[in-house]
Amino acid sequence: MSANINIAVLLWVTAAFAFGTLIGFSFRSRQISKSKRRILELETEMVDNHAEILRLHKYQAEKKASSGKVPVISMPVGEASATPKAKAKA
Repeated sequence: MSANINIAVLLWVTAAFAFGTLIGFSFRSRQISKSKRRILELETEMVDNHAEILRLHKYQAEKKASSGKVPVISMPVGEASATPKAKAKA
């Protein structure tokens, strides 16, 4: 009789352990899938942000290039702004 009770208890403990393992595995799998999904969302957001920054840099570079630079030639006015070489020749 005692052996039957011990075997029954052993079976119940084994069944409870197996059931707990399956429940824990399912909860952990759900947590991992949520984490992976969140990481994917964040990576996509970062890629979109970087693409927007690159578009803005391109727009700014095109705007700067299209404005064109007009060369300005500085001309000395009078004796005070003459270059040192001009003073040396005089």
